[in-house]
Amino acid sequence: MVLTFGAAAGVIAAEAAVRSRVNRAPAETYPRRLSNRLELRRAHNHGLVGSRFEDRPKVVYAYQTAANLAAVSGAVLANLAWPCSGLTRLGVGLVTGGALSNYVERLRRGSVTDYLHGVDLPVDLLNHRIWNLADMAIFNGAVLAAVGLVL
Repeated sequence: MVLTFGAAAGVIAAEAAVRSRVNRAPAETYPRRLSNRLELRRAHNHGLVGSRFEDRPKVVYAYQTAANLAAVSGAVLANLAWPCSGLTRLGVGLVTGGALSNYVERLRRGSVTDYLHGVDLPVDLLNHRIWNLADMAIFNGAVLAAVGLVL
């Protein structure tokens, strides 16, 4: 249980610290090149992935509420009901932390701050997205949990 909820707490704390810094910086700070392939920007996403349903906030809130209930339920089940590996528990913790982090910010601000932008990445779809640490935790956590279930 410590692994799952420790990972979730770590994601929430890290994301809160980075978002706070990104949102406090003056607008002229952005965009800022971090490397050849990564740029720091500031965008406030009122929708879901890729700003989908941006014009339908009730759909966004309903989806995120359901996703968070599923993530927290999965975290509890991974620790209490299912015999699963540490890799799966870590993955579920990352997904839970990322989901809760985005949800709490959406409740507080009405949007989610995204700030990482890929530049000239080998996968073209990623070049048109701006994401945050919570999004990365959700994706990587899902991959880890799936690998842990297969192994």
